[in-house]
Amino acid sequence: MKTLKKISAVVAALALTVGMCVNVFAATAGWTDYLGFDGKKGHTWYEAADGKVTNITESGWQADLKQIGWGGIWGAQMYRKIDVVKGKKYHITCKLKSSDCNKWVFIKISTKEDFAFGKWVWLTKGTETTVDEEFTAEANADQITFGFGGEYGDRESTDGNKHYAYAGGAKAIAAKKDADGDSGPHDKTFTTITCSNYSLTEAGATQTSAASPGTASTTTTPVATGDFTPIACGAAAIIAAAAIVVFARKREND
Repeated sequence: MKTLKKISAVVAALALTVGMCVNVFAATAGWTDYLGFDGKKGHTWYEAADGKVTNITESGWQADLKQIGWGGIWGAQMYRKIDVVKGKKYHITCKLKSSDCNKWVFIKISTKEDFAFGKWVWLTKGTETTVDEEFTAEANADQITFGFGGEYGDRESTDGNKHYAYAGGAKAIAAKKDADGDSGPHDKTFTTITCSNYSLTEAGATQTSAASPGTASTTTTPVATGDFTPIACGAAAIIAAAAIVVFARKREND
């Protein structure tokens, strides 16, 4: 009977721990958000975006912005870890939308400021825009970042970033200033930015099809995300179960 109780306790601990981990994993799905003026600890950049990120899944997210800010594209970000290798070909797809204003979004695949890929995406108010592009990585990269803060081509010479090069310079971004919600200092423009159907895959090696000799078929494999949450959850479950067994034995000996 005592053994049965101990087994039951272990099963309960495992279920509880795994359940907690699943909830945490579902809440983040590998993504991390930064809204520079949303009140979270350390988020006190008054020029940045304010709001809340919701509906996070493995393939997308939703950012409800009270204000887009005026401090540049990095005032609002969603990012996740990846593993991209220089010289290899990759395929990125996603759908982006801004509900209440025209909006620039910049997609950055890099290790810090060492870019593997960069792309500016112009969103017309209320219209979903599809990104579907194949690229050869210009460098190794460990992170993909979506920047969607207030942006009108400023700070080209002061922020130290290379992202303007992917638009032909800051003036090309500022050229859409009058039509963009990113209108300048003290901007309180609000909008909801949504990302869906996100995928980043590596183009696989060309292989000969067994069904049709001489016919080439190309496969793709998902890019590793570097998310160790499931591993951490498994470790936590094992530790919890071991602790309960030890505690049960101690009580039995007492």
